[in-house]
Amino acid sequence: MALSPKVRISYRSSQSVFCLIVALIVSFSVSAQYHSLCWKVTGPGLRQPSYLFGTMHVSDKRVFNFGEKVMKAFDGSKAYAMELDPDKALNPAVALSLVMKDGSRISQMLPDSDYRFADSLIKSATGFGLALLDKVEPVLITAILEEGGMGMTTSDTSNMPEAMDLYFYQKAKSQKKKQIGIETVDEQIAALHTLTYQEQADQLRSAIKEIRQPSGAGEGDLLKYYIAQNLDSLLSMSDESQMPEKFYKALVTDRNIRMADRIAVFIKKQPTFIAIGALHLPGQGGVIELLRRKGYTVEEWR
Repeated sequence: MALSPKVRISYRSSQSVFCLIVALIVSFSVSAQYHSLCWKVTGPGLRQPSYLFGTMHVSDKRVFNFGEKVMKAFDGSKAYAMELDPDKALNPAVALSLVMKDGSRISQMLPDSDYRFADSLIKSATGFGLALLDKVEPVLITAILEEGGMGMTTSDTSNMPEAMDLYFYQKAKSQKKKQIGIETVDEQIAALHTLTYQEQADQLRSAIKEIRQPSGAGEGDLLKYYIAQNLDSLLSMSDESQMPEKFYKALVTDRNIRMADRIAVFIKKQPTFIAIGALHLPGQGGVIELLRRKGYTVEEWR
């Protein structure tokens, strides 16, 4: 289309405008491309597709509206894979490995007001008080508080009796599917041990403060974005978190690489429905992109 003689744009200016437009397009395509919880994986060495599904460790009934295509993918798979085999996690040795070895106690690491507040939340979520967990690592208390805030208490009749990943696990067992734990208990515990006890206690205090005085996006936003299958927004919330860089690397980045490497091996053996935390899927360092770099086609399935 010819420009009016009155429109005078130098070559340098028009080039700058063109570069800006390209940059905006690229930025949009990179940052807004994960709008599904379920992804179909096809490619070299695969006779049948496998499926990635992003879970949230909650029992809120609203997140269990999977849709016909997701359940068809699940039913048609020969194996079910999740981050950790629950049967192997239920081991006394696991509990002992999360006891603080230097004699520290939660009651000594928290101000009295924070301790009492956390104790009330723990009782609400689990039925027992914080005193029973006084010697465990603070990171475990943080996890319980966060899960309690996300609807993990099963006494609420509006909730399912179990979290989503365990729901799929039980369903897979009833269908006699092969069970695959992508990671080992030791690997997950090693990621938790990236932080010192004091650093874990600092994280716990931050979590308690956020529950007491929410600032910005909260648990309700996480559920809202998850139900909308908006992984981009979930990732954005994660990027804005106060998690120490070394902990994020151990808990997310390094685990994404490990999971993608292992997924690439077992999907060649049988079609598998793979349920992992939704935040492990999106982003340049997410499992979706890591599998694409291995030559697989990973596309939305919804």
